[in-house]
Amino acid sequence: MQGTGRDRQYRQYFVGCYVEGAIDFIFGNATAVFDGCNIAMRNWVGGTVLAPNTDKSQKYGILIASSTIYTNGVPANTMYLGRPWHNSVDASPQAVVRNSTINSGVTAAHPWTDMTTDYSWTQARFKEYKNTGAGAGTGTNAPQMSDSEAADYTADKYLAGTDGWSPVFHS
Repeated sequence: MQGTGRDRQYRQYFVGCYVEGAIDFIFGNATAVFDGCNIAMRNWVGGTVLAPNTDKSQKYGILIASSTIYTNGVPANTMYLGRPWHNSVDASPQAVVRNSTINSGVTAAHPWTDMTTDYSWTQARFKEYKNTGAGAGTGTNAPQMSDSEAADYTADKYLAGTDGWSPVFHS
C-alpha cells in the first residue's frame, strides 16, 4: 500500500483465481491484477465485469492478464467488459484486459459501456491488448494498445511500489 489516510492506493495480486458475478463485480480504486484467472459472468443483460474508479493521480487501476472471461449461457453481445465508476470528482477509471480469452457474451464491437449519461466510457482509460475469442474487442469502439504501449501495462508495472513487496509474476 502506498500513501497515507484517504489517498492510500492499495495493490492486490490475484493469481489463478476464480471470480464470478453479474454486474460490476470487480470494482474499486485499488490497483489490482488478475493473472491467469477464470472470470465467469452470470447472465444479466447489460452486466459488466469491471467498474474501476481509479484516482486520477494513479496511472494504474485494474489489469486482467492471461485470463479467461467465461459467458456460458449468456446470449451473445449482451454484456460488457466494464464501465467507469465515478464515486469521486477525482476518479479517472483505468482498466486493461490483455492476452486473455473473452467469450461471446461480451459485445466485441463495443466492449465498454457508460456508467450513466454523465460518465461516458470514452472519458475513461480503457484498453485491450491481444485478446482472443468471440468477445475480444474489435473496431473503433474497442480501443487497443500498441506493442510499445502494452510494455508499460504489465503485472510488475501495476504492482511496483516503494515498500519492497515483490510478488512472483505468472503472466
